[in-house]
Amino acid sequence: MSSSGLPARVARTFVFRDNEYEVTSTVEDGQLIVQVEEKITADQWKNSFAPKHIEELTRKTGNFKQFPVFVNMLHSAILNSSDCVSLDLLTYTDLETLRNQKLGLTPGISPGRKSSQLEAKRYLILTYTVEFDRIHYPLALPYAGKPDPVVLQHIIRKLQTELDRYKSGHGVKKYDDLVGIQQDYDALLQEKEQLEEAFEEFKCQVVHSEDRKGTKEIRVLKKVIKNLEEELLKERSKHQRYASKKNQELRELIQELKELRSSERILQARVKSLTNELAVLKRGRGLRPSPITKFGSAEKTSQFSRKRSVSGERKATRQSNYRTPSPRFDPTAYPTTSA
Repeated sequence: MSSSGLPARVARTFVFRDNEYEVTSTVEDGQLIVQVEEKITADQWKNSFAPKHIEELTRKTGNFKQFPVFVNMLHSAILNSSDCVSLDLLTYTDLETLRNQKLGLTPGISPGRKSSQLEAKRYLILTYTVEFDRIHYPLALPYAGKPDPVVLQHIIRKLQTELDRYKSGHGVKKYDDLVGIQQDYDALLQEKEQLEEAFEEFKCQVVHSEDRKGTKEIRVLKKVIKNLEEELLKERSKHQRYASKKNQELRELIQELKELRSSERILQARVKSLTNELAVLKRGRGLRPSPITKFGSAEKTSQFSRKRSVSGERKATRQSNYRTPSPRFDPTAYPTTSA
């Protein structure tokens, strides 16, 4: 693993246009190193890419990716661990042909020297497929020639050393372990086949060993199950009717409650209005009599006047009918008066 948490090196063999190539991706010193080697001719194409270069490349395609994300996509394509990414290897001619076909143009004729230099390059195309689009990220790989003989000799010596270790006791131990694992696998496979045969035989015995008693018990059980299902259906229907009835009652009670609340609001408003009127009447009684009070007092006064008038008339009539008798002649009164 690299310092950024990415796999340090991944490699796999691909077949591009009937030729085998080994594609290798390495993250070293914060840079991405991509190498493609043809199996038959041992020709190599190699290039290193800085994070800024990769991010600028993805920005030009219209689908920006950060350097760690792009490396993960490339490694997933090499390891074939995702269906969203894939690899292809093109020459400059292949790339120009595809570009002209996309634009609907006729391929142009390039100068020989430039064409030769460009033809020496290879372009590793990383294709990212989404639901409605395909994005191509081309990685230009200049021709690096054939492998260095010194490097090849080093690889040969390393492989020879590993072969010697394998031929020694350590290698024999690994071989014995592999043989033991293979034997265990064969034993498990045989046991699996035996268990499958025993299971099939058991199924046949169960099918053919059903007698009348077993059949009768099955029929009884089926009947019991059927009765239980019918009872369950009845109870469910009964419960549904009960629930429907209760729901209807609940709706009626809710409607009645709404009406009562509405009536309560109306009565409260009426009480409030009457209370206000009463307060106004109480305040107005100290200032001036109300029309009702005035009218009542006037009516009582007129009745009282009529009663007094009638009473006076009756009294005057009685006084006029009642006359005081004249005084009798007193003979002694004259001398007294004359004296």
